[in-house]
Amino acid sequence: MSQDGPFPPVSLARLFFKMGGWVVVIFGAVVLVITLVSQLSLMTAARFDREGVETRALVTERYRTESDSYDSDDSVSYWLTLNYVTESGEEITNTRTVGLGEYNRIAEGDEIEIRYLRSKPMRVEVTRGGFEQGAAMARWIALVVGVLWLGALWIVGRWAVEAVRARKFGEHVKAEVTEVFRTAISVNKKPRYRLKWKDYSGRTGQSLLRRKEDLDGLKAGDTIRVYKGLKRQWWAGDVGDRETP
Repeated sequence: MSQDGPFPPVSLARLFFKMGGWVVVIFGAVVLVITLVSQLSLMTAARFDREGVETRALVTERYRTESDSYDSDDSVSYWLTLNYVTESGEEITNTRTVGLGEYNRIAEGDEIEIRYLRSKPMRVEVTRGGFEQGAAMARWIALVVGVLWLGALWIVGRWAVEAVRARKFGEHVKAEVTEVFRTAISVNKKPRYRLKWKDYSGRTGQSLLRRKEDLDGLKAGDTIRVYKGLKRQWWAGDVGDRETP
């Protein structure tokens, strides 16, 4: 790597993702998924209100299963096996997952009130209004994640815009590298690094997260070029050079 460039200008979109825009995308995707789950739960709740049939079911079995998830923590599912008879006389044995609260309050051998769908008897609601409650909870979760998404979008977007403005309009000055250091952040199990610098006025700054090989050849005492923004400085190796220095 040439320590002093020149570096091609980096686009606003690429800077956005280099500054953590992938977190914004993840939050946005989570909001969409939770909103979809909430909407489906509301539709199911409305369907039970239209065609739900109440009956009594015998709990013939209750058990839990555990599976190793990707992060090595155990994922637990709770199950009830229900025997009930539909209004048409059909005898049904139905094993389904339930929440921890339902699992704890129901014992094997209990006879409980349930609702099933007339058009789909295997679809049951163990706790009346359970789908509606689940939809309400999902909406609150979506609201919280949505606020986080907006906050992340504003912060990362502001950084990216500030970097582009500094490259286009800010003063570019020489600075001395004071340190190249490993951060506590890893991406795909590979550690990320930053370089620190100090300019002629004593103002300090640090680079975006970089791979180790991106900073090879740079060490304390080297001279680099930075662009001065309103609140911070940006290394030319991160944001690129303006087209007309």
